[in-house]
Amino acid sequence: MQQEPKISIIVPVYNTEKYLHRCIDSIIAQTFTDWECLLIDDGSTDESPNICDEYAKRDSRIKVFHTENDGVASARQLGTDNAKGTYSIHVDSDDWIETNMLEDMYDKAIKADADIVISDYFVDENNSPGRMNHNYLNDQCSALEVCKAIISNKMIGTLWNKLIRHNLYKKYKVSYIRGINYCEDVLILVQILLHPVKIVFLREAFYYYNKENPASITTNYTKETFEGRIKYIQELRKRLPLKEFKQECNDAEFCVKMEALYFGIIKIEDFGKIMPSSIYTILRANLTLKRKLLYSFYSIKG
Repeated sequence: MQQEPKISIIVPVYNTEKYLHRCIDSIIAQTFTDWECLLIDDGSTDESPNICDEYAKRDSRIKVFHTENDGVASARQLGTDNAKGTYSIHVDSDDWIETNMLEDMYDKAIKADADIVISDYFVDENNSPGRMNHNYLNDQCSALEVCKAIISNKMIGTLWNKLIRHNLYKKYKVSYIRGINYCEDVLILVQILLHPVKIVFLREAFYYYNKENPASITTNYTKETFEGRIKYIQELRKRLPLKEFKQECNDAEFCVKMEALYFGIIKIEDFGKIMPSSIYTILRANLTLKRKLLYSFYSIKG
């Protein structure tokens, strides 16, 4: 009987033929070899499906799932449902990773008997990677503190810099919400972090988040984009004890509306009660401040 892998790597793929070779090659090059890679082709219309199939023929650890396009949340769910690893991590198909990422993160998880290992990461823009760290959170912080930091945008809520004990998904009945394709990973983390899980930090950076993809929200922001963001906020409020997380939810809504304001989708009046009146007054007259606040938002979110 074949032994289950120690790590499952889940890679949602949608029309990323330009970057996909680099992504998969960085996985194959890992110094840690006891892994499986699940490539979830979410109905790509470019050469991505063929690229996935080629790699699966070359390496038996790579498994490909082809589906009709249903969004990244459904793709991540399919990967999560089929993952066999003791731990799992996500890698987005336009990004790439250092060769020692899996080895170092798994070693940290085993030595600390951790449920989640969180590492630093790089943001690659204009071929100039900048390192992002979590030095404002100490090694003794609780799952609840991490959850609050993510929701209020003080910490990135992605799954790609977090190695997670995979049975937590089943243990806590964690699932993606179909149709929520913005911060779908945050909603997953919230469902896990509301429980007493052990988190450790690895103060090293391995993951390269690619900000050069022209499909990013900074070049394709629409009214539908904003509506998707609002659905995320609504789902967030449903899943959190609002008495404890009221301020964090307001912070998250502020960032979403700040983004929409910058792109001209909403007006300043749409902020309502989530903003202090002093900020409200300043923003009405100060476009530069709007841009600075939005820049800060993007810096935090990666």
